Amino acid sequence: MPLKFLSLVVVVLLCGGCAYFQEPNFDKPLITLPSDTCSENRVVSKPPQQEAWVEAKTSRIWVNPHVDQNGDYVEGYYKYVVMKPGHWSLNGT
Repeated sequence: MPLKFLSLVVVVLLCGGCAYFQEPNFDKPLITLPSDTCSENRVVSKPPQQEAWVEAKTSRIWVNPHVDQNGDYVEGYYKYVVMKPGHWSLNGT
């Protein structure tokens, strides 16, 4: 028993100083890129147009539980209706 305790103490003392916690600094960037020395010679062009998918506008209608024409019980359900179809758009317009 004392040998196990002594070996545990030795392991804790040896590894106790290895791990530490450092608060993250979100103001400082993780990677610093080298500065561009040729920025004055660069030609600035328009960004290319990007296609984007505009989602469809939908609405749902709740149909209450009811008994149909055949006398069968129909549980309540949602009926989905497309109000405005989705489409592809340039630059999100």
